[in-house]
Amino acid sequence: MCPVSRSCSVPPTASSSRRCSGESWPSSSWTARRRRRGRSSGSRSIAPSCSRRTRQRAFWYEPTMSAADRDVPRKPRRLREGDTVAIVAPASSWESRSELLRGVASLEAWGLRVRLGDHVNDRHGYMAGRDADRAADLHAALADPEVRAIVCLRGGYGTPRLIPLLEETLFAANPKAICGYSDLTTLHLASQRWGNVISFYANGATGVGASDVTDFSKASLKRALFSAEPYGPIGPDPDDPYVRTLVGGRVTGRLTGGCAGLLSSAIGTRLQPDFRGRIVILEEIENEGYIHDGILTQLRNAGLFDGALGIVVGDIKGKWSGGIAELSAEDIVEEVLAPLGLPLIFGLPIGHSKHHATVPLGALATLDADAGTLVVEEVVTAD
Repeated sequence: MCPVSRSCSVPPTASSSRRCSGESWPSSSWTARRRRRGRSSGSRSIAPSCSRRTRQRAFWYEPTMSAADRDVPRKPRRLREGDTVAIVAPASSWESRSELLRGVASLEAWGLRVRLGDHVNDRHGYMAGRDADRAADLHAALADPEVRAIVCLRGGYGTPRLIPLLEETLFAANPKAICGYSDLTTLHLASQRWGNVISFYANGATGVGASDVTDFSKASLKRALFSAEPYGPIGPDPDDPYVRTLVGGRVTGRLTGGCAGLLSSAIGTRLQPDFRGRIVILEEIENEGYIHDGILTQLRNAGLFDGALGIVVGDIKGKWSGGIAELSAEDIVEEVLAPLGLPLIFGLPIGHSKHHATVPLGALATLDADAGTLVVEEVVTAD
């Protein structure tokens, strides 16, 4: 039996064996339970197809809740030892099987039971299976009453392709913690727009279990999921605590944002970002300067910062491609975002960084740009 099967206590199935070239990889028991109860499989009954009605929806989506409701987000249930969490893969797959094994072991070391999505080991090019299958696993995890939190396997690419398939009512009816970052920004937008639920911009399963994950990164996520105390400060980086103030000021508001490129790609979709009355978190993978410039300029030119309270820029690194004069990522942030006049800081350990601070999106926080600090003022989970 495969080591994952032993660690997850999930028996292998014929379908999971076929997916992994003869090895007995686990599948979750969602589909099996549904069949035992005389119902159709989770992938059929939960995942909607991309219907004509969905495809014909307007490009611009207005807010789906009142301003009053939007300002009082729901909190996911606080995790305790013995709780079950699901690992699903809405984006890319693991690069080596040990990444999944390490992630499972790390979550179990926190006293959690781990359940794997039926398609977590699938592959379709650079994605972890077909769109419908990845959406079905996510829907099943949301609908399963035994699952207390959803930990995405990793980022990569593929989550935006699920936007037409995502079922709004499942996010609204099941206020669960969703953990992941980068490409998983799409799910955080869904959690906020349709469920009004605090979610965690944090390491996924492969990040938590990585051989080079730092104690800072793991402690930050565990504090968010398990603690009954106010979450407190985000950062600073323990190796380099310097944070640059680009525009001063002090504001208090709820957090939103994520990976800048994914926020930009959601413009004009049913998950249109809404920064009004929010402190916006931005980070991005290492890229050429002109790519960072284009992404931030698109967010600005689309008017997304109109009504925003402040901006916190995490890890954004530039790289020199040769032959092209470059601006640093810091220069680009200053030139594109500072003229907005919003309190703006650069350099907190958020996103694609060695030390990854978990950000509870939707939580109430205070940005003191003059001091270079961002402090979450409330408990981010509920009993």
